[in-house]
Parts: sequence; C-alpha cells; structure tokens
Amino acid sequence: MRPLKKTIKEYYPNFANEYRSKIIDSINHNHEHIKYSHKIRGRWENHYLGIDYVPEIKAILNFACKVAKDLTHHSVIVPYKALGFSMDEYWFNVAKPGESTGWHDHKEKAELSGVYYLSVPYRSGDIQFRRNLKKGSEEWSASSKTGKLILFDSKLEHSVTENNSDSDRVSLAFNLYALPLEFNISSNTYSTNKFYS
Repeated sequence: MRPLKKTIKEYYPNFANEYRSKIIDSINHNHEHIKYSHKIRGRWENHYLGIDYVPEIKAILNFACKVAKDLTHHSVIVPYKALGFSMDEYWFNVAKPGESTGWHDHKEKAELSGVYYLSVPYRSGDIQFRRNLKKGSEEWSASSKTGKLILFDSKLEHSVTENNSDSDRVSLAFNLYALPLEFNISSNTYSTNKFYS
C-alpha cells in the first residue's frame, strides 16, 4: 500500500506565474503588516498577513475548499478575519537558504490542512510526512513544486527539508474546517503535540 494515495492529495490549479508573483510582491511590500506566531530554530515559522493585503489568495482558498468538499463529502471553510472570525487560519511560510521546518501537526479540530507553493527554487526542500504505526513509524515525501497544491489530514505529522538553494522558498499554508463550525477556533491555537524533534 502506498501511503501517498491514502493520506494526501495533490492538485495543480491553473494560476498563472504572474498571479503567484503578485502574491509574493504583496508579502514583500507589506512587512509592517505581517504578524508572526513563533520561532523555531531561529526563524519565524508563520507569517500572517490580512487578506486585504493579499486578496488574490481567495482564489486559492476557494479552490482548496471546492476540492476538499469532493474529498470529505461536506462543505468546508478556511476561516479568516475578513469573514468575521477571530483569527486567520492561513499563513505564509518563507524559508531562506539553509532553513527548514521541523516535524509538526496542525489543529486537532481541523478537517484538512493544505499548502500551495508560490515559489519553489530548485533544491529548496520537499515536504515530508510521517505517521505512527503499531511497530515504529512510516515516512515518505512529496515533491514541492511551484504551482502545486497539497491537501492532507491535519493530524498527519509533516516537516520540510532544508532549503539548499540560493533563494527563498515561499508557500501558503492553511487549515480547513467542516461546516457548520461548532467551536471557537481561537481557543485552540495549536494542538498540544504540535512540534516534534
């Protein structure tokens, strides 16, 4: 059995290079409006920028919700402040050369999590997945490619290998929740077992 088929799904939505470049430009030109969540190994893991500054990502989030509905057979949403929620459930990850992301999972109550790759230079790192089995654990990786979208179970541990390129690797990550929402998303910022060695 190949775990890739059972636990993650990959998509290539039809967004032009100019579209992704515009999002990256918005990130680069709005540093004063970015909020950060936490540092791991000296780097800010999550960059939060309000959707008013990057309205283009609505199309990505809408695409993710549409395909997630096909997977889960019920409606899902990516909550964010402009919809009246207390926090944004999407964020940007910017990995500079030499940086990586350690093993972690996402919110316990999220239905799925996703990542859309805005810029993936050659040798800038791939996403790895890990799940516990009765005897040990199983690990596998999926290639990170510009323009690719991946959806996966939010409880699935994942990490990103080191950026061995000479440019930044930029992605948009998000959590999807089943509708109707029956809890306050701000009450559970991260699962208690979010980060692993």
